[in-house]
Amino acid sequence: MGSSQEINGHVLNVKGFPIIGATVKTSPSSKYTTTDSEGYFQIHIQPNDSILFLNIKHLAHAPVQITLSELKTSSSMTITMPDAVTNLDEVTVVQSKILQRAVNQSQSIVIIDQDFLSKNNTGTFAGALASIPGINTMNVGVAIAKPIIRGMGFNRILVNNHGIKQEGQQWGADDGLEIDPFDIENVEIIKGPASLLYGSDGMGGVINITEGARLAENGNHIELSSSYQTNNGAISNSLEWKGKHNNWFYSARSTYQDYGDYTVPSDEFTYAGFNLPIYDNRLKNTAGKELHFSGTIGYGSENFVSSLHLSSFNQKAGIFTGAIGLPRAYNLQHNGEYRDIDVPRQENSHHAITSNTTLNFGPHSLELDLGYQRNNREELSFPGAHGISPEQVNSNLALGLYLDTYTANLRFGLNPNPNHQLMFGTQLQQMRNNKNGFEYLLPVFKSFQLGLYHYQSIDISNNWMTNFGVRYDIGSHDIKRHLQPIYDPGTLLPTGEFTERKPEFERSFDNISASAGLSYKANSQNHIKLNLGNSFRFPTAIELSSNGVHHGNFRHELGDPNLGVERGYQADVTYLHQSKSLFLEVAAFYGYYTDYIYLSPTGNFSPLASGGTLWEYRQDNAIFNGFEITAGYEFPFQLHADLALDFVQNLNLNSNLGLPLTPQPAVVGKLEYDFAEFKRVKNTSFFLSGRYNIQQNRTDRNERETPDSFILDMGIAFDVIIANQKVKCNLGANNLLNTAYFNHISRYRLLNLPEQGRNFIFTVNVPISL
Repeated sequence: MGSSQEINGHVLNVKGFPIIGATVKTSPSSKYTTTDSEGYFQIHIQPNDSILFLNIKHLAHAPVQITLSELKTSSSMTITMPDAVTNLDEVTVVQSKILQRAVNQSQSIVIIDQDFLSKNNTGTFAGALASIPGINTMNVGVAIAKPIIRGMGFNRILVNNHGIKQEGQQWGADDGLEIDPFDIENVEIIKGPASLLYGSDGMGGVINITEGARLAENGNHIELSSSYQTNNGAISNSLEWKGKHNNWFYSARSTYQDYGDYTVPSDEFTYAGFNLPIYDNRLKNTAGKELHFSGTIGYGSENFVSSLHLSSFNQKAGIFTGAIGLPRAYNLQHNGEYRDIDVPRQENSHHAITSNTTLNFGPHSLELDLGYQRNNREELSFPGAHGISPEQVNSNLALGLYLDTYTANLRFGLNPNPNHQLMFGTQLQQMRNNKNGFEYLLPVFKSFQLGLYHYQSIDISNNWMTNFGVRYDIGSHDIKRHLQPIYDPGTLLPTGEFTERKPEFERSFDNISASAGLSYKANSQNHIKLNLGNSFRFPTAIELSSNGVHHGNFRHELGDPNLGVERGYQADVTYLHQSKSLFLEVAAFYGYYTDYIYLSPTGNFSPLASGGTLWEYRQDNAIFNGFEITAGYEFPFQLHADLALDFVQNLNLNSNLGLPLTPQPAVVGKLEYDFAEFKRVKNTSFFLSGRYNIQQNRTDRNERETPDSFILDMGIAFDVIIANQKVKCNLGANNLLNTAYFNHISRYRLLNLPEQGRNFIFTVNVPISL
């Protein structure tokens, strides 16, 4: 080693793709560098440097130590990093290398990949995440779903897609994540406060969808992914193309999904005291279609990487016929066409252009993310169900919401030495919402947010690490006035008079927040993390100004223009043990929130036609606490067992009742067996999983309790070698016992409709290298 002047290497994952941003550190002399956009690194050394080992680390992979004395040559080497010991480590979704280093210090991180999403396929991205402890799904049927983390959702969970905060109509439970479930390779999830790095909406957690792996060598790669579901006849096909030519990389994907009315294990339901039939066990008008496109082009060199990503999500989904107005037996019967998409229905689209650029200056780096999003959501319904004569309107467009969002994120990372990192960042966002349709729910509005933050992390020793930061934000909403025509309830004709649903007003906000964390690695197997955070959230324009019937939620929602800033004071403690046979993670959290904003049922009926019950946005102090326990054990003979428990409870300190829409506690057990490999069948595994949902009886006033339930799932995954190509196959069975059960936070729970019945899902991925 004394005569060597540099060490070169190439760091790859087990699939042969380059690992970007891995830290390579010499020992004991402590020189370090990070891998570039192609996974290469180079360390310059002096003849008198004492170097015995190379330590390679990366967030998503198990660390590797190379003993240089055992190598024939150290001038050039290829290093393969295995995947992390488990994909249920902890939770944080991070796009950039700077943010990866920051969050890894003291917060829990769960990292999942495409294989995990395929094995847990439910037709939606959020549905696949529900198998992770601490994460639940709020859904409307089977096609629309959004994640809930530790009992928090809506505008308290931030979804980062290609470095840009996803902005749609996430305030509504009937508005799912408008993201192609096939166009996701890597996901990181933060459970708990993340306002310091992400700002308002990061109070409950972050889901970060990172850029997929690029090809390591010049060439092209095509992969076809297809799936079929028996319950609703869902057919999904997605075709992806990836390519690389020298420093240029590019990709494109197209996805089409078509599904029919889904079945439930019941032939009747009860609503407003009436017993109503479910003909052929199918919920009428829950069919839908989706068509998605995306494409990426980029350039990467040793110190510069830039990419441009375009995506288009398009969905047409029926809303259960009994969801608007009072359901009647005569309009719940099928005509035999289970794929018809009738009225009422949603027609949603989300179009985005994002740009991500990283510029490295030795150990320092500058990152810039730019994005534009156009979100369109249209709700179609019959005017007569809203007390309006059909002759008075031009179409069945009841509600049209059109949201434009411009985003810019800038981060500058400094690394004075390998044990000290600093970050300065700013985030800017501007939104404008327009409306259309004969109904009214939200006004026209403009919103603006600007945040500035500083963060530091210090490795005190090999065992102790600390991090801390401070942030300042300002925000504003400009709400426009809305006058709604009044219609005669007898003739359904306009009276010529108007009612003011919402006056014109402006609101401005500002906030200072901070957080600090401490991490202690007792040894290679035991790790303890503590994070203390002061998070915040500005009230949204929706919470301030809504006043209308939200039919996807079966209720009249009323905002309050006097709502103030919501603040949280949170503590998270995580203990992690990893050994050859045993994995154990215990995470506990506690949060005290001042002026917590929530939507509460009043127990009164809406004065509006087909308005259902009246719900109001309110603000009270509240407490959230709970825990997650995740354990895994490797038995001999290729048998693996997992056990997971999650529990969250909350308390409204004003009413001494629970907050509405709190997920049920659950216990999940899973056994998985890996078979011996055969000549053409590889990587075969079989699993059996049982989930016990504990009764939810801690509810808000006028909120229905939900009984306990047990759900059994099973599946088998295997690879088939065909013409030297590895075809990945998954066959899963959800709700194998066809159990009639309720999801407490499902929107159809308000109608006493059970969740989807037995469903077999077959998925196949066919790769083609060119």
